[in-house]
Amino acid sequence: MKIKEKIVDGMKYFYSEEENKWFPQFEEENGLTYELDLKTFTYLPLIELDDEYEPEYQLTMWGIRRLNYLKEHKRGMYQRLMIKGLREHLVTIDKAANETEDLLMEQMSKAESITEELKRKDMFEWVGRRNNLKNRIREIIYHDYIYV
Repeated sequence: MKIKEKIVDGMKYFYSEEENKWFPQFEEENGLTYELDLKTFTYLPLIELDDEYEPEYQLTMWGIRRLNYLKEHKRGMYQRLMIKGLREHLVTIDKAANETEDLLMEQMSKAESITEELKRKDMFEWVGRRNNLKNRIREIIYHDYIYV
């Protein structure tokens, strides 16, 4: 289907045969600028990413899992964050989850005697206990940072 377009006073308009009217390419409302989606003829907010907030920071598994959780289970919160602050939110969660994971691994390893000495004496016991500890810590992080 070919979309009809025209320019009036320097602004592009697109014609919707379904609604039998012309729509401007951009529309401003509530301090936001919206752009017309030509497939659905609905307006979507133009979102500027906040590149000032550590643009070089690469999200790890925790930030990515939080993003996926928001998209799938907290759509309203995800949309609000998309308008302002999604990247900052994900970086904050990612860093806090990683720091917590490292801290808990260190503290709980000491408390449960999962030491280098155990590793030298019985490698299989050390691996089993360490993997068990890692899984428990991940459940704590999911509960405290991802699924909230």
